[in-house]
Amino acid sequence: MPDNWGFVAAAYGLAAVVFGGYWRRLVRKERELTALRADRANRSRPPSGTAHPRPDAGWRAPLQ
Repeated sequence: MPDNWGFVAAAYGLAAVVFGGYWRRLVRKERELTALRADRANRSRPPSGTAHPRPDAGWRAPLQ
């Protein structure tokens, strides 16, 4: 069994690296979601009244 301690230490080290990378990914995703929520909160206001409405889709000027 003493011959396997190197492999055990390597497995724990690899697991620590993988979990650390995954943790960093989760933190980055949380920041992105927080930023998106803040953007949506700013955009949730109704549009201003200066926009021009589109003409009726069923109406077309006659071609001449």
